Amino acid sequence: MVPVTRTGDHHKRKRDGEPCQSSAMPNGRCRVHGGTSTGPRTPEGLERSRKARWQHGFYSAEAREQRRKARETARILRALLHGLI
Repeated sequence: MVPVTRTGDHHKRKRDGEPCQSSAMPNGRCRVHGGTSTGPRTPEGLERSRKARWQHGFYSAEAREQRRKARETARILRALLHGLI
């Protein structure tokens, strides 16, 4: 195994095991191995991210309220039908 040596401004290795020869960008990160995103920070960015991940809304407040109302209506109808029999 090759000892880890600092090349450029980061320590990452290429797939062949050799150290990456790329230098860091102005923000201090490697262009190739810069790491994952830290995610949105601003309220607008957080909201945009939340909306982008919206899949079906089964657990949204609106959907839960709609199901609650449907259950209540079904209870009332069952009680009415039970009273007729």
